[in-house]
Amino acid sequence: MKKIHHNRSFSCKIFLKQKFHEKRVMMNLQNDSTKMNPLLQEHLNIWDKKILPHLPKQLDELAAQTGAVQRRRGIRSAQDLLKILFLYACSDFSFRILATAACALGISDVSDTAWRKRFLKAVPFLHEILHRMLSSLFTPSDTLFTGVKNVLLVDASTVRQQGADENQQRIHLCYSLNQNRIKQVKVTDHHTAESLTHFSMGKGDLIMADAGYGTARNYIYAQEQQADVILRITPRNFCLYDADGEKISLVSLLKKAEEQNQEMIDVFGFCRYRNKTGYVRVIAQKLPEHQAQKARKRKKRKACKNQNQITEDTLFCAGYMVVITSLGAEYSGEEILNLYRSRWQVELLFKRVKQSFSITTIKAGNTNYAEALVLLQLILWIIAEHQSFLCERILKEKTERMETIYSTYENCMIAFIQIKTILCLPWGLFIDLADEKYFRYLSKQKRWRINQNEAFHTAILPGLLS
Repeated sequence: MKKIHHNRSFSCKIFLKQKFHEKRVMMNLQNDSTKMNPLLQEHLNIWDKKILPHLPKQLDELAAQTGAVQRRRGIRSAQDLLKILFLYACSDFSFRILATAACALGISDVSDTAWRKRFLKAVPFLHEILHRMLSSLFTPSDTLFTGVKNVLLVDASTVRQQGADENQQRIHLCYSLNQNRIKQVKVTDHHTAESLTHFSMGKGDLIMADAGYGTARNYIYAQEQQADVILRITPRNFCLYDADGEKISLVSLLKKAEEQNQEMIDVFGFCRYRNKTGYVRVIAQKLPEHQAQKARKRKKRKACKNQNQITEDTLFCAGYMVVITSLGAEYSGEEILNLYRSRWQVELLFKRVKQSFSITTIKAGNTNYAEALVLLQLILWIIAEHQSFLCERILKEKTERMETIYSTYENCMIAFIQIKTILCLPWGLFIDLADEKYFRYLSKQKRWRINQNEAFHTAILPGLLS
């Protein structure tokens, strides 16, 4: 019994010693913050003015609810946590350098391993932030056009993770063409297919998406939500039926139109998914010859890559743009196809975001790391978009009589550069590499393999000097 009591006392002493050390570290950080370099203080004030207003309120409560910050040991607030997470998303830092930056900014004196764990725990927190930002970003007064449908462009894109497995994250995105802004975002692994069911929609919405979404399931889902759609389809893979339930061959219709020198066909029919049926309109237009040739080359290249044989019908259908829509006869076929061509805007958005963050390949060997990183980058881009939107509105008000056009993308890029500068620039200016508090980040344990620099100075160099 005495031995057990002794062990308990010993454990208690260790626990109290750890608590004392943590308290001392926090006091040192607080003391450092009171003696903070004026430039660093100015930088933190810029964060409060430029970035914090775009984030949801009551961040601490939200972080506690999602488990991102459960104890105040090491990291004092959700704001401090986000500062370091944003810094990681905007840079090529390792977690060791990230921990050094956190120490230099007076935020935390925890290890790189602790930051790695915080990063993983933050995924639900980031999801909630992104959701709230998208929900509160737009108001009815933000709509640029009144009395028209709310055009929503839907698409998905994948980013590859670093690592031996080469896993991928898929970003599902809904973009408002009326408002020129991201409306909804969902991040999944690459096994989750493209689907309209990832997004909320309703009466007055017009959804446009590429052939990856051109299925009877997606069409009927949108109909159930009372939304209209324009979806591109692959004629060989889409089943169309007449009023008697007989299958209509779209390939045969296109070949017949080719024989009769028809540039466009516009037919009505039905599609089925399980026990549900939808009334659907099919519009097809022949592409110019140079576009048709490019489309056929892409088909051949994809078939060769996947080691598949390509049929003559596939190559023939590649020369047509074929869409299905729920819009009625009040819209001509030309109007519907012109509307669909504006879907390219969402492709450009993905290109711009990827170029800005250079995220064709992301620095994550784990799916959870990758998801957190993608969420952070999307949050930062939305902040930049919002800043650009406000700037654009002010410029239009001041120059409403002038015939000028403002580039939303260029405004976003400038805003993003500002955000990146706020996050990345100042902390490195205040590091004294001789300061003892940085030793834990700058030193590493010896590895089992030979250090070449050490071997040179201990074994090779003396032999050269003798």
